[in-house]
Amino acid sequence: MTASPRPKIADVAAAAGVSVPTVSKVLNGRTHVSDATRAKVQQALEELDYSKRAAATAQPGVLQLVVNNFDSPWVLEIMAGVEAAADRLGYAVAYTRAEHATAERWRKLREPSVNRLDGVLLLAPRKGSRLVDTLRTLKIPAVAIDPERTEGLVIPSVSPASFSGALAAVSHLLGQGHGRIGIITGRKHSPGHGRARYAAYAAALHEAGLPVLPELVKDGDFSTESGMRLGGELLDLTQPPTAILTGSDLQALGVMNAAAQRSLHVPEDLSIVGFDDIAQAALTSPPLTTVRQPLAQLASMAVGMLTEQQELPNSAVPTALEVATELVVRGTTAAPAR
Repeated sequence: MTASPRPKIADVAAAAGVSVPTVSKVLNGRTHVSDATRAKVQQALEELDYSKRAAATAQPGVLQLVVNNFDSPWVLEIMAGVEAAADRLGYAVAYTRAEHATAERWRKLREPSVNRLDGVLLLAPRKGSRLVDTLRTLKIPAVAIDPERTEGLVIPSVSPASFSGALAAVSHLLGQGHGRIGIITGRKHSPGHGRARYAAYAAALHEAGLPVLPELVKDGDFSTESGMRLGGELLDLTQPPTAILTGSDLQALGVMNAAAQRSLHVPEDLSIVGFDDIAQAALTSPPLTTVRQPLAQLASMAVGMLTEQQELPNSAVPTALEVATELVVRGTTAAPAR
């Protein structure tokens, strides 16, 4: 028995009575679509069994997620989001480390006898990554999730709004009365989110009439270890900060450990703000105030953008989308002790 062909975006558009770009917006989770139109598209997707048709074929398409490492809760949450979004569209997901992603392997997966690799997602690709150029040469659809930089990137990308998130965090601390605020960045001298968060920190202090003091700025690497080490350096200053903004929740956990080692209480003696809102953030004692990155939405939008490239190869896929972040105030921030 021959399986019926998988419906295309054009089929969904015809069934819903809308344009192909409108269906694409709904699949990608984008705004600027009315509730009524979105409902019509969702109904057409269900009636055509769009999300399950590919999985019913003998060889469902595969999306490959390329990561730098697997040892971060942030990475694991992105992976879960990619799997959920891919499953809704009938794709399987394969994972590989960046050092194992080669042109030879990609060519084999794109051979007519195999023809299973439909696209590649690059998670946090670094500046100058050879993988981007390789994918372009092989004409494999690709999307970058949270790249180190978007300037000059020749594939579509989706990123969190780092600047506005950090600005909200520092403004929150200033509003509580903190005037001596430290920051542990994630590679602030490299392009991307570390620099954006540092720029927001500097802008907020400038707006409040406060100087950026070099001794309160530490350049980290998003890890718990750097949070503990650099947080300790800040807390050992003759005039330590009363609050610290970190580049990740893992760094924030490191700072909390450094404070505990010095018999300091959070938030009575030190306020701490993280970045990411990983699952562990709400489980710390006290629960961590942090900037929430919509990781599931980032993953879903990236999968949708990849699907759009496959089914509409000649369409204008946005080169860089940014998703709003949100400050989540919990128990690690308070007014400084008098």
